[in-house]
Amino acid sequence: MKRAVPLLALLLGSSTLAQMETRILPDPLVVLGVTQDNASGSGLIALRNRYSTHLRLVDAGTGELKRELWLSADVIHNLSPAISRDGKWMALMLTPDPQSGWARVGIVNLTSSGKPDQPSGPTKILASPGLKGTTALALNADGSRLAAGNSNGYVQLWDTREAKRLTTINSDTKLAPSALHFTPDGQLLAPMFRGQVKTRLFNTLDGTLKNTLAGVGVGQFGPDSASFLASRGRVIDLQSGKEKPAENAAFLKGVGSLIGFSMDGTRVLVKRASTDAQGREWLELREVASGRTLGAVTRISDGYPEFLSPDGTSLIGGDGQGGVRILPIAPR
Repeated sequence: MKRAVPLLALLLGSSTLAQMETRILPDPLVVLGVTQDNASGSGLIALRNRYSTHLRLVDAGTGELKRELWLSADVIHNLSPAISRDGKWMALMLTPDPQSGWARVGIVNLTSSGKPDQPSGPTKILASPGLKGTTALALNADGSRLAAGNSNGYVQLWDTREAKRLTTINSDTKLAPSALHFTPDGQLLAPMFRGQVKTRLFNTLDGTLKNTLAGVGVGQFGPDSASFLASRGRVIDLQSGKEKPAENAAFLKGVGSLIGFSMDGTRVLVKRASTDAQGREWLELREVASGRTLGAVTRISDGYPEFLSPDGTSLIGGDGQGGVRILPIAPR
C-alpha cells in the first residue's frame, strides 16, 4: 500500500538534505482531511477513492490502514465532506429525499467499520429545503454542530445530535461563504462571507451572536480558541475585539497563508508571502510560541489540497497521480 521514495527537501537547522517520504500508491485517492486518533500519536488521514464510496482511515505517520468503511450509495461526491476534530464523525451531502425532495446531510460514525455489501449508513440525517444549494460543510470539534454554507448567501447552524436547525446566518454582502471556521474547542462559529468587512462570531450552543469584529473581514481562529488571526499578521482578542501586540504573532511574519496548526496548537504550517530567486513557493513549519522556523519544503504544486499532520511533523497532500504523500518536515 505504501513505499518510501527520496524527497529533495530542505530541513532548516539540519545537515540532512534528502528525507524519506511515505507514499500511498494511486487508486486514485482524494484526501478528505486529517484528524486526531486516540490510538495513534500521529493522527489519521481520511481518504476516499475518487470513483467509489470506499473510505479509508490511515495512520498519518506511516500510511498504515487503520479502518475502512463503505459509504451508502446516496452520497454526493462533488461536495467535500466535513470531519470532526476528534476523528469520530463525518458529514456528507446526500441525494435529496425521494419523498419530499428536501436536501439532506448525513452524519456518519467513523469509528464503525463496514464491508462492501454492508455499507455504513448515516446515524443521523438532517433534512431541510434550506439545505438545497449547500456548497460547504464544517463540523465542530466533537461533531455536535454542523455549519452548512449556501450559494444563496447564508449559513445554517445545526445540532447534529437532535437533527435540529439552530439558526440561519444571512450574509451582509448577499454573497456565499468562502469558509466556515469553528474554534478548536467548538464553542464559536465564524462564517466567512465573500466581500465581508467584519467577522461575526456565533455561539454554537444556541446560535446567538456572541461578538462582531469590525474591520476584520477574513481570517481564522487561533489554536487557543481565544484569538482570531486576521489579515496583515494581526491577532485579535475574541473577548475584547482588540488587536494584540505584534509580538503575539511572530509566527505570522512574512506569511502569505496558513495551511494549518498541529492539534496541540504548538506548530503551524505556513506559505511564505514571496517566492525565492527561482520562483519557487516555500512552506515553512514554525513554532507558534516563538515564530522560529523548524523546517521548510518547496510547495508541491500538484498536490492540493495540503494539510499539516495532526502531530505537526509532516505535510500531507496528493502526489498529482492519484496517490498520497506524507512529507516529513521536522520531527518532534
